[in-house]
Amino acid sequence: MRKIVLASISNILMVILPLLGKPALILNGKILFIIAGCICMWLTQPPVSVKETSDQKSSDRFSVVLILFMSVISVVVPVADWAYFRLDHDRFNAVTVIGFCMIIAGVSFRAWSVKTLGRYFTATVQITEGHTLVKTGPYRIVRHPSYTGAFLAIIAGGVILESITGFVISCIAMIIAYYVRIRIEEKELTGWFGQAYENYKRDTKMIIPYVW
Repeated sequence: MRKIVLASISNILMVILPLLGKPALILNGKILFIIAGCICMWLTQPPVSVKETSDQKSSDRFSVVLILFMSVISVVVPVADWAYFRLDHDRFNAVTVIGFCMIIAGVSFRAWSVKTLGRYFTATVQITEGHTLVKTGPYRIVRHPSYTGAFLAIIAGGVILESITGFVISCIAMIIAYYVRIRIEEKELTGWFGQAYENYKRDTKMIIPYVW
């Protein structure tokens, strides 16, 4: 139930409120697809809570709050740009299809990552009892595949809505958020796993396969 509530709140903040000036656009096919992608993202991952955020502040350093804030910006900007500064809201072309595919691929890759990590996947940065270093599935490809998937899905909004401004801002916002999060997370992981994690870092790229 908490996941459904969080999905509803996020869609209201990121999509519904920005479109209140043009409510008819809420039922546009592109917007409905973005909403569906957001719902799938929330339903395929553990929910975040105020209590967990507070309890894990020493290890997480509120990086989860930064990610949520940057995610809102990354969706609101392309939605607002498309709604109020574009004329052809119903245009459907190859770029639209690419954006749809990005959301599907991103959500699927993130869901695979969450399932592979199992109980060790948490919304905040924390080391749980019996924590082991997982290097199977998507973790053979990159060290942080859940962020790869989420990044791909989130920036897809700017592609679907053909908002260059929104796409650029969402890329910058999420790169900042995930860069901060990964530095915090990898400090904790290195402290727990030691040389084993250093070796993993040496052999596996961080977020973009074969690149970075």
